[in-house]
Amino acid sequence: MPPAWLPLAALSLIVVASALRVWSVARAEGIKAFDFGRARSIQVVAERNWKVSVCAALGLALLAWLAPEWERSLGRPEWSTAPSLRWISALLFSASAAVIVVAQLQMGASWRIGVPRDGPGALVSRGLFAWSRNPIFVGLVGAFAALFLWSPNIATAAVLAAVWTLTLVQVRIEEEALRETHGDAYEAYAARVGRWFGRRRIRVSLPPGAIQARPNT
Repeated sequence: MPPAWLPLAALSLIVVASALRVWSVARAEGIKAFDFGRARSIQVVAERNWKVSVCAALGLALLAWLAPEWERSLGRPEWSTAPSLRWISALLFSASAAVIVVAQLQMGASWRIGVPRDGPGALVSRGLFAWSRNPIFVGLVGAFAALFLWSPNIATAAVLAAVWTLTLVQVRIEEEALRETHGDAYEAYAARVGRWFGRRRIRVSLPPGAIQARPNT
C-alpha cells in the first residue's frame, strides 16, 4: 500500500517546483515570471481561484493523511482504500509531478505562471511540447484527478471540477496571446500538436487540377 502522506508530498513537490522555477527565471532573465496582467479582469479571478483550489487540495491531502475519520465524513466510500486503486492514484501522482517538473525546465526562460500584459515568451515546441501544447496543465489536471482517485468525496470532486474549468479558461487566454505574439509559427505548431496530447497529421490540400492522370503508353 502506498504511504498515506504521498498525495500531500506530490502536491507539495509541484507547488515548490513551480515556485522555484518562477524565482529562477525571474532572477536569471530579469522578468516577472508570475504575472496575470493580460485579460486582467478574467485572470485576476482565475488567479484567486487557482490559489483557493491548490490550498484546498493541500488541505484535503493533509486530511486524508492525518484525519481519515474526518475524510470519511465527506462521503469517501470504503472501497476507495483498495490497494489497487491507491497504487493507480500513486502512479498518476508520480507521472503528473514528473511531467510538470520536466515541462517547466524545458520551457526555460519562457516559463510563466499566468500571461503578462506584454505577452508570452519564445515559443517552445521541443521535448514534451512536441507531444502536447499544454503538458503542464495536463500534469496539473492529472495530479488533481489522482487526489480524487485517492480520496473520492464531494470536496475532492469539487476541487477537480474547479481546476478543470480554470484550466479551460487559462489555456484559451494563453492560446490567444501565443497567436498574437507568434502568428504563423504558432498556427503551424497548433496544426501538428494537439492541445492536450498527440501529434496530428498535416493534410496538404492541392488546388483542382494539380494532379493530372498520366496517359497510358
